[in-house]
Amino acid sequence: MDKLLSVGMMAPNFLVKDVKGKKVELNKLHPKSVLVVFLRYSGCPWCNLALHRLTMEYPLLKKHNCEIVAFVQSTAENVDKNIFMRHERKPKFPIVADQARTIYDVYGVYDSVLAGARSVTQIPHWVHAVRRHGFKQTSLDGDFFLVPAMFLVSGHSGKLLLAEYGKSFYEHETFTRVYEKLGFVD
Repeated sequence: MDKLLSVGMMAPNFLVKDVKGKKVELNKLHPKSVLVVFLRYSGCPWCNLALHRLTMEYPLLKKHNCEIVAFVQSTAENVDKNIFMRHERKPKFPIVADQARTIYDVYGVYDSVLAGARSVTQIPHWVHAVRRHGFKQTSLDGDFFLVPAMFLVSGHSGKLLLAEYGKSFYEHETFTRVYEKLGFVD
């Protein structure tokens, strides 16, 4: 595992294209903050549930001048098939297909068999994703043991306000820490 990033460090810049072909460069985004999220693969029920939750939270985040950029370690075709074609509410933020995990590596996002074992406690969320939302497990076009991570970047300084590396395969239950850092939750 590469060196992990921590709060106060400069967020590594990236220049990528999202799955719709639009260029996304962290340093060129000019909101108050940017939530950079790294997920497992497009056919993962937990990741689809996390993207659903991000989609639901996005209007509130956008209202507080926070943008989202999500990375998925899948092909653009699988992101389109497993996310945009399956989700009732389509994500309005950039999703980047990074199957080679180029940006994952820059941010120190890692694999963990232990996180897989810890994910047993998250099975109810997996069942909820499958039964309630129809996010059935599909093709595995990424590393099964990749652990999600999330970073909140200051749009003014480029420094990390939040750097969270997951401990299981599903870590997106609450946005309280993000909202606290953005200053609209006490």
